[in-house]
Amino acid sequence: MNEKIEWGEMNRWELDQRSEMVDTAILPIGSLEQHGPHLPLDTDSFDAGYIVEKAVGRLDPPKPPILPTIPYGVSDHHMSFPGTVTLRSDTLEDIIVDVGRSVLQHGFFKLYIYNGHGGNEAAIRTAAQKLKKETGMLVVTDSFESLSPEAEELVETDNDVHAGEFETSLVLAVRGDMLDERTIPEKEFEFPDPKMEFDHKPEFNYTWNTHDITKTGVIGDATKASKEKGEKLWEAGIERLKKRLETVIDISHRFE
Repeated sequence: MNEKIEWGEMNRWELDQRSEMVDTAILPIGSLEQHGPHLPLDTDSFDAGYIVEKAVGRLDPPKPPILPTIPYGVSDHHMSFPGTVTLRSDTLEDIIVDVGRSVLQHGFFKLYIYNGHGGNEAAIRTAAQKLKKETGMLVVTDSFESLSPEAEELVETDNDVHAGEFETSLVLAVRGDMLDERTIPEKEFEFPDPKMEFDHKPEFNYTWNTHDITKTGVIGDATKASKEKGEKLWEAGIERLKKRLETVIDISHRFE
């Protein structure tokens, strides 16, 4: 019988026994937001849960339990497009802190957060610090930037940050039936000033809304996506996350 890895699929006794064997729990976080006219609204949530599930599946037992993915994120910048649901940053922080307190009470001294949506980063960092200060637990944060080495090699498009070549390739690789390729728009986005392009790494941060840059909701070039690129991205990312999880699980000190 395969070892259960989903927190929600275990009964309380199974979960209690798992905490005696492994002290790490994993929390994927995504979003529910527009991803152009062609990708599912739950892309970030699905992708975060998928990579975590596949990486944990490759670990030796006992495996850390995976908490249900938080399906909403901080997506204010996409609210001009239909389908987007956003949380306030402090709401997401509170959810993460409450989840962390709960898993700690049940014997999991380490919380590994895997984030699938860039807009969540600030809230996650703040929540992690709150948990550390309040409880002393070890909170590790990770994100889809773990696929960056392969993205730099495979993704041809500059400033490809949303619903473009990268994300569309990932969807084509694992749930292509959710995508009607006839709806993929031609490349269309423009920054207000060249100095503000993401790939130029400006020496300042600035606020922006998606509709400031694109009419289609896509920042990138989804026409260059392919299933083959997605398969390579997934495989490299899953293997890298597996190794990172092993590192965290092997940390023996229990934080107090």
